[in-house]
Amino acid sequence: MNSLRRYAPYLAALWALTILVVSVIPGEDLPSLSIWEPDKVMHAFVYGVLTALIFIARPQNGVFIKKLVFQAILLCILYGFFIELIQLVLPTRKFDILDALANTVGCFIAGGIILLISGKRA
Repeated sequence: MNSLRRYAPYLAALWALTILVVSVIPGEDLPSLSIWEPDKVMHAFVYGVLTALIFIARPQNGVFIKKLVFQAILLCILYGFFIELIQLVLPTRKFDILDALANTVGCFIAGGIILLISGKRA
């Protein structure tokens, strides 16, 4: 876990950059997915991973885990909303409140899993 914690800031930054790049690619260049709304599931998954990486990357020296989880969730929700705002001004993309909601759900699911796991270790 220590090696993951050491690389987590870089992984989180790389993951956030990947989200940004994929989010600004023109919509017609993305592969077509026609299975049961995988777009929203993917949004939740991607932002859940980002939340976990942000949480792991944070130093936990005496800080309550709940506070760190809350901060990671809040940061990732704001980042997701910021990405949606960027898409608002792109000619080939659009702001989608349901994407922002899916991002938020993923953040909260990841936060809940972190709290469950951390509670079992305590």
